[in-house]
Amino acid sequence: MSGRARSYMSKRNRACDSCRARKAACRIDRAPPCYLCTLYGKECTFLQPTSRSRQPFPQVVSPQLPQQADISTRSEQHEVSPVGDSVHYDILMSIDNDGVDHSTATAPEGFHDFFQETEVPLSGDFGDGTWPTGFTPGSFIYPSPGLPVPDRSEDGGTSQAASLPFLVQENGSSISLDTQGVMTPQLLGSSGDMDPLLISRYQYDTSGAFHFKNLNIQSVSSASDPTQFLLSKPSIFAASREENGCEKVSVVELRQELESLVPGDIGLRLINLFERIVAPDYPILGPPGQLNPSTSPPYLLASVYLIVEPFTKFDERLCIDLAYDKPSAVALYNIINKALPHEIHAPKLCVVQTMLLLAIRPYPNPIVLDSGFKWSLLATLIACAHTLGLHLDPKSWRIPPWQIAQRRCLSYFIYSTDKWLALSLGRPPLLHYDNWLVTSPSQEDRTVSGLDPPAWTNIMKRAELDALLDCVLIQLYSPRAINTISTDYEKTVALTGPLLEDLFSWHRPVSAPSADFTSSNQGRPIGLERTLEMNYHYIHLSICRAILRPFLQPTVEKLNETEYIMAREQARIQAETCISAAAEFIHELRPEDLEALWPAWSATAFSSICFQILHMAASSVDKSEADKWVTCLHKVRRDMRLKAEILPCLHLGLLRIDSIFWKGIENVLHLEDHVRQAFASGSNVGRPLGITGPAK
Repeated sequence: MSGRARSYMSKRNRACDSCRARKAACRIDRAPPCYLCTLYGKECTFLQPTSRSRQPFPQVVSPQLPQQADISTRSEQHEVSPVGDSVHYDILMSIDNDGVDHSTATAPEGFHDFFQETEVPLSGDFGDGTWPTGFTPGSFIYPSPGLPVPDRSEDGGTSQAASLPFLVQENGSSISLDTQGVMTPQLLGSSGDMDPLLISRYQYDTSGAFHFKNLNIQSVSSASDPTQFLLSKPSIFAASREENGCEKVSVVELRQELESLVPGDIGLRLINLFERIVAPDYPILGPPGQLNPSTSPPYLLASVYLIVEPFTKFDERLCIDLAYDKPSAVALYNIINKALPHEIHAPKLCVVQTMLLLAIRPYPNPIVLDSGFKWSLLATLIACAHTLGLHLDPKSWRIPPWQIAQRRCLSYFIYSTDKWLALSLGRPPLLHYDNWLVTSPSQEDRTVSGLDPPAWTNIMKRAELDALLDCVLIQLYSPRAINTISTDYEKTVALTGPLLEDLFSWHRPVSAPSADFTSSNQGRPIGLERTLEMNYHYIHLSICRAILRPFLQPTVEKLNETEYIMAREQARIQAETCISAAAEFIHELRPEDLEALWPAWSATAFSSICFQILHMAASSVDKSEADKWVTCLHKVRRDMRLKAEILPCLHLGLLRIDSIFWKGIENVLHLEDHVRQAFASGSNVGRPLGITGPAK
C-alpha cells in the first residue's frame, strides 16, 4: 500500500476509495480490505486525495444534540446532509456521549444487507415488497413524488449522501414511517411508561422527530389522542436476539439460497400466479409489479411461492417445469424460519405480510388440521401488528396517503383472518372490535390494492360478512355466551333471529348473477363470489348449530311443552334449509373452484357440513327423519369423493366422516333404535353399483 495510505478505524480518516465512490459506509473489522471491497472483489485502497472541507452539523440537529462547539471541528462529516427537515441517520446515531463520530469505522448491524450486487448504493424497494406510486425497482429509496429524485453521479451514486439510511420525509407535512431502511417503528402505547400526552410536549423538529443517540421518537399525530413511534437502531436488540439464539442471516445469503431453489424466471411466473389468483382476494402487497425476485425480502418471496404452489398447474410453463422438480416446501419454510425469529424483535410491514400469507395458506397436508401451529402463528402475527400500530386507524396520521391505505388494508385482512380461523378452529377470536379500529376497508384504500372497482366491491362485501361473523362468534360462541344461552332456547331464538335476517339480507345481492362472476381468466372465475358463497354457507350453518344447541341438551328446561316442541321443529326446519343449500353447493363444485376455495378455513367448512348432517341424523325424532338425513349424508360423501382429487379442501371432511363409518357407526355413537335402523338400511345409498358388503 502506498505511503499515502492512511490508518483506518479513526474518527478523522475517511472511507476507502471504493466506498467513497459508492458514497457508502466503510466497515473494517481489523485490517483492510473493508466489507464492501471483499463483497465485490475490489482492491481496498486509500489513495485518492480529498479537498473536502469540514462542515458543521446542520442547524436542525442542534436542539437534540449536546451543543458542543468543538464537535464539528473534531468530527469529519462524510457528505451528509439533511433531507427535508429530517436529519441523516449517521448524524443522529453515530456520535457517542463524548462527541466522537464512529460513522466512518462501522455501520449499524444489518446495514450492508441493503446492498445488492449492483452499483446502486441502496436497494430501491422499501423492505416490505412495496413501491410508492411512480417508482420502479432500481429507483433510489426516496419514496414519493413529493420528494425529487437526486441527480446520479457517473459512478451510479447520488449527489446526496447515501451512506446510511435516514428519516425520509415525503413532503412538508408527512413522514414515510414504514420506509426508514434499517430503522424500525414501534408504537408507543397509550398505557405504557412513556405517556403519549407527555411525549407530545417534546421539542420536535419540523418533521415531527426528536432524536436521541440510539433511537428517535417520531410523532405522526398530535390530535387529542397523540400517536408516536420509536424508531430504533438495530443494535439495540442485539443482546435480546443473541440471548434468544436468533442468528442474523444476511439478505444476500438468503437471496442466494432462495434463488438456488427458485430461479429468477420461475420466481417471476410464480409471482404472476400470485397476482392472478391470491392477490385479488388478498391485496396486501400492493398493485401488480411490486414483488420482484431480486429486490423483495427473501422470506416474503418464500411465503408467496409457498401459497401459490397448488396453482402451478394453471401456468403453461410451470406445469411442465415443476412437474417433477417442485421447489422444496421444507427448504422454502427454512428460509422463512431463518429470518423471522430475528426480524420479529423489530418487525416491519414485510414481516406482517409474510406471516399473514402463512396464516391463510392452505394446510400443507390436506387431511391434517395443524390447528396448534396455525393458531400460534396467528397470535405472533397479531403481536407484530400491535407493535407496528396496525390496530389503530392511520387516516389522521402525518404519513403519505399510500402508506395509510397500505396499513389499513393490512389491518382489515388481519382482522378478517382472525375471525375465520377462530370459527374454523373453535377458538375465541384474538381480536376484539373495541381494540381494533380498522375492521373494514374504505373506497379510498383501493388505490394501493391495484384492484378495479368491481373487484374492490367484492372486498367490501366480504367485510360486511366478516362483521356479521364477529357478531356470531361473540353472541353465540363466546364462552360466556355458551354458559348463558346453551340451555335457554328462548334467548337463543331471540339472538339468532336478527343475525339470520342480516345474513339473508347480505346474501340477496350476492346470489344474483353478476357480470364479473362470469368474466374469466382462461375460462376460470376471478372474483370472490365462490369464496363469499362458501363463507355464507359456513356462517349460516354456524347460526343453525347454535339454534339447535338448546334442543340437544338433556337438561333443557321445558316451561311450556307445546312451545318447546314447536320451537324445536322450527329449529330443525331452519337447519334442514341451511344444510340442503350447503349440500347443493357441494354438488355444484367445479374444478375451477380450486382458485377460490383455498384459504385454510375452507377445509373445516366442508367438514362442518358433513358433521352437522351426521348430527341431524343421530338426533332424529323418528325413522322417517333419520332415513332422510342418512340418505343426505351418503350423497354428500359421494359428491365429495368424486371431487376430492381436484379440490384438496374436501379431503379433511371426507376423511373424518369416512373414518366414523370405517369404525362402524354403532361403535362410535350412542344411537336410538330407529336411527340405528336407518343407518343399517341406508348403508348402500350413494355407493357405486355392483359393490356389496358393509359400508366403510
